[in-house]
Amino acid sequence: MQLYRFRKGQDMNTRQQKEALDYFKKHADDWARQGSTGSPDEVNVIRQRNDFVLKVIDERKRTASALDVGCGAGDLVCGIAEKGITATGIDFAKEMIGIAENKAKKIGRGQVKFECCSALKFPYGKDRYDVISANGFIEYISYKEFDRLLDLFWKALRRGGSLVLGSRNRLFNIFSLNAFTRDEVEGGGMAALILEAITIANSKGVKDIVGLKTVPYQEENIKHVHTGIKVSTRYQFTPAQLVNKLKSRGFEPIEIFPIHIHGLPPTFKDTFPAIHANISNLLQNYAGNNMCLIPQSSSFMIHGKK
Repeated sequence: MQLYRFRKGQDMNTRQQKEALDYFKKHADDWARQGSTGSPDEVNVIRQRNDFVLKVIDERKRTASALDVGCGAGDLVCGIAEKGITATGIDFAKEMIGIAENKAKKIGRGQVKFECCSALKFPYGKDRYDVISANGFIEYISYKEFDRLLDLFWKALRRGGSLVLGSRNRLFNIFSLNAFTRDEVEGGGMAALILEAITIANSKGVKDIVGLKTVPYQEENIKHVHTGIKVSTRYQFTPAQLVNKLKSRGFEPIEIFPIHIHGLPPTFKDTFPAIHANISNLLQNYAGNNMCLIPQSSSFMIHGKK
């Protein structure tokens, strides 16, 4: 059974969220194409993130229901449903939900549901899901909203449930050698970032960075240069920041996983995108259990358990 529902009250109160909604409304078709590409000359970040969530599910003893927050074109929701799991996706762009609903019609097993609504308006309920994921989502919400959502996720997950988040990697600013690097130097955050990167590169697992002192969070409403998505504020986190954040909200950090590993600086990628993609995709094959690759990944996934 498929269900598409629009829930009123979108809660678009900030410039950041209005820009994000406007962007994804206009680029829904392109976003769907990016998620489906299998070319070795392109880096499919959407698929890398989705594959990690599916890996978490495969490693769990049992998963009956899952929720994907900011589901976009629905690839992950459909992939979960194909495993015979009841899967729900929510997104605030109705254009994305429309694409997702069309994909869901091809699913032969499991239950798929979609809702068009703000993440803060969705009725999460209590002890309702085994897995909740949010890929490329937390960069578009305020710190206060993030804390509120973590509380909602905690209540909605069953005991032993998995929370999987995708984040832009602030540690990568050390290696990107561009305006992001300059901002960290001028803001005084470079030393703390380097020390965290050294710890992570030499660690054996996520437990080694629990409680690690980190750089302060970026300023509220900080403006970044655009990296393809025209939203002025897209927050970045370091792995230790999110490990400590999840730990403080009751979650047990399990794993950090690199996404879009860069073997060369972004300026090389801009000039030779196919070569960059081939190197990056090769390195991605070694992402599992290789914490040393995290500092040079432009984003990462984190898995925490209730």
